[in-house]
Amino acid sequence: MRFIYDLDHTVIDSSHRQLTLADGSLDLDHWIENNTPEKIARDRLLPLARHWRAQRERGCEIVVCTARVMGAADYEYLRANNLEWDACLSRPLGNTNPDGELKFALLQKYARAKTHSWARFCKFSLMIDDNKNVISYLTARGLRVYNALEINARLAA
Repeated sequence: MRFIYDLDHTVIDSSHRQLTLADGSLDLDHWIENNTPEKIARDRLLPLARHWRAQRERGCEIVVCTARVMGAADYEYLRANNLEWDACLSRPLGNTNPDGELKFALLQKYARAKTHSWARFCKFSLMIDDNKNVISYLTARGLRVYNALEINARLAA
């Protein structure tokens, strides 16, 4: 079984570094400005981090699929918090595709690299993400995607 985890608002609470624009989208300039090693170190784990570790211990494949542009401090944060992964798929620098399209393209490329058809990849994969647009976009393409906000709320109760 393969578990695919988003990071922000799924496994990691990075809300102290985020601002939202009036239309509900992320203020990307603010995010980039606050994407420093010191501020990343202040991020907190959400309950799904325990799920990630448990699935890893069971021998499941762990894939990170995030709309972040990952930097050294992001990888260090994951390692320091014992969040091991088999693959980390992230936004290429300069890419501005909507999150759903981006993640679909990243996951399709990963599936091809594993020599799996998209249908076979979906059959043995489960994704957890907080973004309703991503959930809708990927679910419509055959991937099982669960809402991280709902799961974290249940796990925290």
